[in-house]
Amino acid sequence: MDTYTKKFKIRLGLFVVGGLALFVLAIFIIGKQKNLFNSVFKLTSTFSNVSGLQVGNNVRFSGINVGSVDNIIMVNDTTVRVDMIIKTDVWQFIKSDCKVTLGSDGIIGDKLIIILPGSTNAPLAKDGQRLESIQTIEKSAIMARLDATTANVEDISKQISDITDHINTGNGTLNMLIQDSILATNLNQTIANLNEFSKGLNGSAVVMTSLKKTAYNAQDISHQLALIMNKINKGEGTLGRLIQDTTLVENLNQTILNFKKSSQGLTGTDSIMAKLNVTVGNAMIISEQLTKTMHDINKGNGTFGRLIRDTTFAENLNQTMINLRTSSKGLDENMTAVKHNFLFRGYFEKQKRKAEQKKQDAIKEEEKIQKAEPAKVE
Repeated sequence: MDTYTKKFKIRLGLFVVGGLALFVLAIFIIGKQKNLFNSVFKLTSTFSNVSGLQVGNNVRFSGINVGSVDNIIMVNDTTVRVDMIIKTDVWQFIKSDCKVTLGSDGIIGDKLIIILPGSTNAPLAKDGQRLESIQTIEKSAIMARLDATTANVEDISKQISDITDHINTGNGTLNMLIQDSILATNLNQTIANLNEFSKGLNGSAVVMTSLKKTAYNAQDISHQLALIMNKINKGEGTLGRLIQDTTLVENLNQTILNFKKSSQGLTGTDSIMAKLNVTVGNAMIISEQLTKTMHDINKGNGTFGRLIRDTTFAENLNQTMINLRTSSKGLDENMTAVKHNFLFRGYFEKQKRKAEQKKQDAIKEEEKIQKAEPAKVE
């Protein structure tokens, strides 16, 4: 009895210890999945259809599990809110413009949330911030499209099979092309004839281009003639005025009569025309000489040419003018000094008195003339 009781106690103790170990392990696994032992922050997003997503499913970022689905709430008949808890270790990578989409763990695995990376310059997401979601295509829709595509492929393959049967049985033009050697020979001859004809067209391309240019030119000429005739009909231009303006015609007739009278009076102008001819000849000689002179000047020949072309001569002439200006200034200063010198002062004062005397005499003479003019009038 004691042995039985002792074995029972050992078994009971092992059972309890094993149960406690399994319980602790389960809590650890569940806590790890729920991120109960990690520092986390919350994010949220909304979807029109979560496609079987459940609380506790994973949240991935760049292929790594970074959190889990904390809650799924039905907001209305078209919107479902999904709350997520994310590890703070990856907070520095979650941007405010990150987008959220639904995915699956494999082809037929559990649903999960995928956070897509945002831009580099965007600020970090805040705790509890709502991220924009991207609705994915359902597997059922993809399978429906695959079913429709498969049906179309079957239909196309059946039609191709029917066409092949018709060709093999000798029906249709294509079978004749394959089986009938005479038709193939005729077709080859037709292609050869078309080749020869195309070679002939290559030589006529130049002719066609010339004809095209000629047609364009003729069109342009006809357009210009139409414009000219329109102006003539409106009386514009010299020819239009000659045709439409009767006053101009009368003036032209009068001008012709005047020329006729003038020509009759030109019979005695032979000597004048001869002199005019000589003058024209002299003008031609002068123009030739002037042209030669201008050529010499342009070549730098002669004094005037050197003045224009020779920069050294021009610089020397400029320096000479500067020297003359300086010398004249010095001469003025010397003359001023001579005037104030006691040896020449008397001479210059005498000249000054003579100039004043001449000025007074001229004034007196002018007064006499003014007095004499009224007497003549009387």
